[in-house]
Amino acid sequence: MCEKHNIETRPGVVDIGIRYELPDKIMEKVNKYMYEGKFIGRPHPFKDKVRTFCQNPSGFVSSEVYDGDMALVNGHSYKDKKSKNTNLAILVSHHFTYPFDKPIDYGRNVAKNLNELGAGNIVVQRLGDIFRGKRTWDYELEENSVRPTLKSAVAGDITFAIGYRTMTDIIKFICDMDKIVEGFANPDNLLYGPEIKFYSNEVVLDNDFETSVNGLYAIGDGCGMTRGLMMASCSGVELARKLENK
Repeated sequence: MCEKHNIETRPGVVDIGIRYELPDKIMEKVNKYMYEGKFIGRPHPFKDKVRTFCQNPSGFVSSEVYDGDMALVNGHSYKDKKSKNTNLAILVSHHFTYPFDKPIDYGRNVAKNLNELGAGNIVVQRLGDIFRGKRTWDYELEENSVRPTLKSAVAGDITFAIGYRTMTDIIKFICDMDKIVEGFANPDNLLYGPEIKFYSNEVVLDNDFETSVNGLYAIGDGCGMTRGLMMASCSGVELARKLENK
């Protein structure tokens, strides 16, 4: 629609990463005092933004299927049903520059490759196997101290499909987190892939929310300005105030 009506846009961000599963006992203090901790890092050498998201104490890793049979990993907690593990997303923000302007297609291709490696399923790998440069096998998961809560996940090697830069960011972030939360980089911890968050391309706006088309305004998640209900609502209120004063 933006191309059709000559509305100026810029490439948006795509967050690519994994779902990380580790024992509750390692995350005990974070779970107790924060429930959902928010950790952000910019590991060397790329200094990309890496963040944790959607932390689930005593939770379960899940699989979600989207258009085109694209399987992505997620996680949740139940009120009455508990596991012995905490799971959370570790996401790397990708900001592409000229001439590439298809971040959503890039993320879909990562998901497609990982899905094919897992025969249409989510792929799971032990952290220690990544350190050793090898894939994970089913029998190793059966003997692993951290038991996967997503039973349909296929043991394999996610590094075949996640790019070097993204994988380097994730591994260095995990090692840095181990300095804060002892055991965060335990070799038996599990990585599931892919976890990807897609966002719209950003519509170019001025300080009054006006697009490059005179008299046309944009707000909220749809124009890539916000990422969530609260801020999208706030942008609507702010635009209403600005229009009222015109």
